[in-house]
Amino acid sequence: MTASAALPFSLRHRVLKLLRTRLIVLAICCIAALVRVGVVPRQGLWVDEIFSLAMATGHSLEHPAAAANPALGDFMQSARPLPASAYRRYMEHEEPAAGPGRVIRAVLMSDSSPPLYYLMLDAWTQLVGTSDWALRLFSIFLSIACIPILAALARQLGGRRAVIPACILFALAPESVFYSTEGRMYSLVWVLVLSTAWLTLALHRRGAAPGLLLLWIVASAAGLLTHYFFAFVWGALCLWLLLHPHRLGRRMIVLAVAITGVLVVPWYMLLPGSMSAWRVTRGWLNLVPGNFNARTAQFKIAWSYFSSVGDWSAPIDRMLMVVLLIAALAALWKAGRQAVGMRWQMLWLWVIAADLGLLVFDVWQGTYTRAVYRYAIAGMPAAFLLAAVGLARLPAAVRGSVLAVIVILWIPGLRHIYTDDSRAGSPFREVAASLSARTDASDVIIVHSIPSGVLGIARYFQGAADIAPWVGQLGTRRIPEDVTALTDGKRRIFLVKIHEVGEPNPEETYLRDHATVRADTRREASETVEFVRAAVGATPLP
Repeated sequence: MTASAALPFSLRHRVLKLLRTRLIVLAICCIAALVRVGVVPRQGLWVDEIFSLAMATGHSLEHPAAAANPALGDFMQSARPLPASAYRRYMEHEEPAAGPGRVIRAVLMSDSSPPLYYLMLDAWTQLVGTSDWALRLFSIFLSIACIPILAALARQLGGRRAVIPACILFALAPESVFYSTEGRMYSLVWVLVLSTAWLTLALHRRGAAPGLLLLWIVASAAGLLTHYFFAFVWGALCLWLLLHPHRLGRRMIVLAVAITGVLVVPWYMLLPGSMSAWRVTRGWLNLVPGNFNARTAQFKIAWSYFSSVGDWSAPIDRMLMVVLLIAALAALWKAGRQAVGMRWQMLWLWVIAADLGLLVFDVWQGTYTRAVYRYAIAGMPAAFLLAAVGLARLPAAVRGSVLAVIVILWIPGLRHIYTDDSRAGSPFREVAASLSARTDASDVIIVHSIPSGVLGIARYFQGAADIAPWVGQLGTRRIPEDVTALTDGKRRIFLVKIHEVGEPNPEETYLRDHATVRADTRREASETVEFVRAAVGATPLP
């Protein structure tokens, strides 16, 4: 007789169910990995991902021109055009590697986020390189690591029947797939917020076990050092624990919060100076988005987690909304008062904090972060857990049917991720490929963009022409002197305008007045204008 056969029938049945659930979760992890890996080669990097590589390799990009120190790898606009390799070096490790100190310096000078993600990416890229694959696989690995933690949370909050829905939603939601394949800190935020939530439940259940308490403090501090808006959801978890301390005790909660504060305060003391420092893309969140509506902003943030194509007025999103609304009403009816019970409260507080936190920040700072849904990304796991806990209340056949319909309605959104050539309207790879085919060593490419946009073109450019950055925000370029210097001896001039962040193009006006336009091509949010001299020769423009 086998060991399993010797077990009582009820226990054997539970063991088999647990094993089956774990195998299904493992299968979902594999599917999620395949879906995400398939996205990697389809789109080139966009400016934020270029920026990630620069920070992780210790290169500052957003500083004032006068603050640049080339010995420390800071971005500088050269007086003369340079080969693309001169700009690709800002996305590569030096020999020897810059080290954590340089990474932190670059973050302080250039970024408005904490340094932990960049420090981890520094270590990762030193091991596996700085290719597109290397950058994005780091995020993909972290996102797959979220699924077992999500499954454990779903089981505790909604029982075994909530596990598979939670994992499927996270694995296949278009917004989840999109941000988990991006070379930014979003996957790390998910890992840390899920870990903190799991540890919060463990402390609530088991009390002040030293190991758990230490892990909770470390996960909390790591989250606060990865993204500032992590503070919103962390505060919600702390509030829930204070409301329902159970075996932990409120004094111990306050002590743990205080220790977390002590760990992060060295960085946060630098925050006022860092945030007030001038940067190339300063104030971009103060610009009013064209489609922003304050009355619906909070609802759109919450809907972005489940949206198929990112537009709740699209027919596919409306169908999805109807399905989710009907399922939610049925789940709430079945749950009754438990829908506002202790365990559900954690999820409600978590989701609401991620959403309303942006409103508080916007009112305080006069910004429009509510129009940038990724800033509320820490709330996404809670939204999926809420949906899964609700679906767990429904009969198995209904639960499976609802999940199937949701996944089907997500297919257009997933297809869009796969078929879109560029990410976030930044077609660096495509524009650079076109330039590589059209230019030779006698030409010059002037890139009107922010520094990471210049690096984006240089990263994918394979031609012989030199590149000249024109970062208007730095205020170091002059008309006509710099146009003359940058085009001296060049047969053709290719002006690329991409990700300008609202900066005017005086060099284009000058070139249109003093040279002949041969071609003017547009691709998404970019424009490439080809100029030739009125009289071909090495004479500079007047």
